[in-house]
Amino acid sequence: MQKTLSSLALGLAVVLTFAGCAQTGRSVSKSDVVVETIEVSSSFDEVQGKAWILDELVSEAGTTIINRQKLGADGMGDAFTLIVDKQRISGKAAPNRYLSPYTLGPDQEISISPIAGTLMMSIVEPEGIQEREYYNYLEQVNQWRLTGDKLELYSETPEGDPIILVYISKEL
Repeated sequence: MQKTLSSLALGLAVVLTFAGCAQTGRSVSKSDVVVETIEVSSSFDEVQGKAWILDELVSEAGTTIINRQKLGADGMGDAFTLIVDKQRISGKAAPNRYLSPYTLGPDQEISISPIAGTLMMSIVEPEGIQEREYYNYLEQVNQWRLTGDKLELYSETPEGDPIILVYISKEL
């Protein structure tokens, strides 16, 4: 009799646990970890009309090649910006200003034409990325992705290795 009551109590506890979870909209898992969802946009309209600043340059393996903190330490805190309008990109590299038309394709594809820029001589170049490398990365961009407040441009090195330019929104 006592064994039957114990089994009944255990069954009732399980039912009440699942009922409580159903009311709160949560599911039960072993780790019961809450995962934050990050909104991914598929509309390039959310990219256009904004200024972006290069936050980091990342290899496909996830290795950071350069980041905003390093650029700031090199005295290049205002370098490598990107402004996107409806027909072209523009911005400031290190130290020159640049612009280029772009073409959008299906499935978040983007193609950036060869970069045109001013021809000032650089006195100081940042460690880890030179202006010409930055232009080459932009010219090789083939895909874009907007995740939360980060714009990712997928490109490749001259050797064909995938690389990601990660930008954050910047006040105009």
